[in-house]
Amino acid sequence: MKKDLYVVLGIIISGIAIAFIINTMLTYGNVIKTSLSNDSWLNFWGSYSSGIFAVVVGYLAIIYSNRNSEKAILQQEKLLIRQQNIKKLDDYNNCLKNNLALLNIVDVMGITVGLDHQNISLSKSEICQIKGRIYATDLQYRYVFEVDVQRQKTNLEKTYEECWIKARIGLSDLLDQELSFIERVNQNRYDIQIKENNMHRKNILLELSKQAVDIEKRKLFLQEIKDVNMELERLDKKIISYYDDVDKMTTSIKDFSLELNSTIKALFDISLLLIKEKEAQFKLEK
Repeated sequence: MKKDLYVVLGIIISGIAIAFIINTMLTYGNVIKTSLSNDSWLNFWGSYSSGIFAVVVGYLAIIYSNRNSEKAILQQEKLLIRQQNIKKLDDYNNCLKNNLALLNIVDVMGITVGLDHQNISLSKSEICQIKGRIYATDLQYRYVFEVDVQRQKTNLEKTYEECWIKARIGLSDLLDQELSFIERVNQNRYDIQIKENNMHRKNILLELSKQAVDIEKRKLFLQEIKDVNMELERLDKKIISYYDDVDKMTTSIKDFSLELNSTIKALFDISLLLIKEKEAQFKLEK
């Protein structure tokens, strides 16, 4: 800016000096030897000086125009970069929130607390949907944070990735345990229903054996009753073991949930640090 000011002042001073010198030479003694009249010389130098000034002014106008254009372009680029950084930061925020929202279904007692025993199939369907969300959420995370891109990652990004993988796998395993629990509940219901059917069948066979006159038929009925009793004994063992199995599964789910909750808390703390790191990286303020 100062350089341009000096140039303009120099041109003005030079123009005034040249005009003064020409005027002096033409006025006193015809110092300049020429066949042209003073008026012709004055017109020539006036046109010449005007041309020089016009070129200089045009040059300065171009310089200022280019500088203004460059400033406008730089401002637009900065604005565009800032908008892109804001969008990236929003993507990071939303991604981290979605990860935590996915894991928010886990409580201290495990997912079995919300199990609808009156509608097991619905609970099973919901768990399968959550397992599907795991893959969708992980895919979004890998895209937003460029996990699979060859780049230099910060220590905090590496720590978050390790913690997220642990939490994601833990949630998937917990859901598998929940599905096993549901299958065991379904199996017990099926066993109870089969037992009731066999009890009904046994009663019918007992009545038929009492009414049978033919000894051979009675033996056949008694053999069938024996087979039914063996089946009932087998079902009783499964039904009795059901409560022990459920207790073991519930305890396992609870312990697994406690461990997973500690991982989720660590993931939450790392998420806060990671978003602050991204804000500092983009030099943005909230």
